[in-house]
Amino acid sequence: MRVLVTGAGGFIGSHVCAALKGAGHHVIGLDTTIVAERPVMYDDFIVADITHPLSKIPDLDAVIHLAAIAAPRDCDADPVKAFAVNVNGTLQVLRMALASGAKKFVFSSSAHVYDIPPKYLPTDETHPLRLNNTYTTTKILGEQLCSLFHDNHGLSTTVLRLYNAYGTDQARGYFIPDQLAKAQAGNLHLQGWNVTKDWVWVDDVANAFVKAVSTKYVGALNIGTGIETNLGWIGEQIAKAYGANFTIEPAANPTRMQADISQAKYVLDWEPKVTLEEGLRAIVDYAKVAVH
Repeated sequence: MRVLVTGAGGFIGSHVCAALKGAGHHVIGLDTTIVAERPVMYDDFIVADITHPLSKIPDLDAVIHLAAIAAPRDCDADPVKAFAVNVNGTLQVLRMALASGAKKFVFSSSAHVYDIPPKYLPTDETHPLRLNNTYTTTKILGEQLCSLFHDNHGLSTTVLRLYNAYGTDQARGYFIPDQLAKAQAGNLHLQGWNVTKDWVWVDDVANAFVKAVSTKYVGALNIGTGIETNLGWIGEQIAKAYGANFTIEPAANPTRMQADISQAKYVLDWEPKVTLEEGLRAIVDYAKVAVH
């Protein structure tokens, strides 16, 4: 299949492109700047701004739409830009997919659409959605645009609601890389140790996208592990790995997250392979090598 991946240069996007290549697909990357250091991941690369109309791509079979402002704090800081990229950008990519004759559109959404914390755990796809902040609002509107293009134009759309993806090459500004930096400096102080998340290894996430381009399923699927882990446990493992001093403070109103992934298992024949223990070990080993 000829598959376009928007946001191809990002953390998740680069792993998705590699997984698609590994599965034998022809990969067309799209981002605002070319990713010269990773040419092996792409058969073709398009430099484009998704907030503007996009040119048709000949013989396109599927689109995986990852390009977005993904940090909620960044969306809240600049709502106009967030709506331009996450909502209008999604509309432009959908229009391009339809014009190009694509048969499948896979949209990257977020478990944040259920609100944090959700009304119940584990959380399934029937849980009500909530316009909690700018980020979740843009993601819900993106999901609704996918439904609109399916209902009005027959485009098969699958939404993957991602839980907390992590991996070796994740940038600072996310929880695990930030704790690594603290531990490397010798002191890891963690506020909100009793907050829980559902952590899913980035290559497992990428494999879900690969499977999604071939499914006829229309609708949303949770991509997580189904395992709830408190942040304190993760901080403790990282501190131990570096011999760092570890101190904690609880959150007064801790939030919780845990996915129900039974639908993804059934529809995609997908489930995560890498445990959190294995993932953290790989991240620490990678970080120690990178330092030296």
